[in-house]
Amino acid sequence: MKKIVVPIDFSACARNALANAIKIAERANFELVLFHSVVMPLGFAEGAPVAGVEYGLDELQERAQADMNKLVEDFPQLEKLKHKRHILYGPLHEGINEINDEGQVAMVVMGTHGATGFARALIGSNAYHVMKHVPVPVIALPEDADITRMTHIGLAGDFLSVPNPDLIHVVVDLAKAFYAQIHVIHIDTGEVDKKDQIDIARRMEKYVKHTNHSFHFRKYEDVEEGLQQTAKELNIHLLVMIARHHGFFERLRHGSHTKKMVLDIPLPLMVLHE
Repeated sequence: MKKIVVPIDFSACARNALANAIKIAERANFELVLFHSVVMPLGFAEGAPVAGVEYGLDELQERAQADMNKLVEDFPQLEKLKHKRHILYGPLHEGINEINDEGQVAMVVMGTHGATGFARALIGSNAYHVMKHVPVPVIALPEDADITRMTHIGLAGDFLSVPNPDLIHVVVDLAKAFYAQIHVIHIDTGEVDKKDQIDIARRMEKYVKHTNHSFHFRKYEDVEEGLQQTAKELNIHLLVMIARHHGFFERLRHGSHTKKMVLDIPLPLMVLHE
């Protein structure tokens, strides 16, 4: 059975991500993996005092386990789903890759924002590193976002060549599970070529033909601005973006528009690795 990994930092944002992931798991028949990454506070060794409290690995592990048990109690829906709990040491993206050692993780569903203090300063970085270093689809949810009733999914890419069909199937399966319409979105920075539009539609049609779908071709000087405007126009509830190369992630880190889409994301975003 394929798995959905939900990073858990016990914040309200992580709880919201779990609520969304539960509904996806119910609809698409996935196993849930609740994963907490234990990281020692920066600059402190095991047993060193932090804010007047002794933090050792054993104490961190025990507290995380107690918090995880309480979280599960707060979500009785989990009793009806196959699920596991993982608490591992180290960076979040490394732990997820360890869980995915046998390639059974179908996607990661994680929250952005919602933490406080030191954790809040790192939450955007966590989303960025997971998207860049975990080779599975990642759904990043703003605080309070709800995709459990989504009816419109935007699938954005250049589509001048067909993406990996397995990636398209992930989106198609999600659309079928929620009876949602797929909007294939192609943003051009130059003149929109009618022949290219026809070729793109023909190439993509065979992959999305069994869903309610439509094609949208737009011209914008700034691709990210075009995506945001088009998503708003089409009432998109989940925007899916295909990352063809690492340059995409460098733009996430340095580009003003795309960085805002991830760190101050205006709507739920799903990133697929080509």
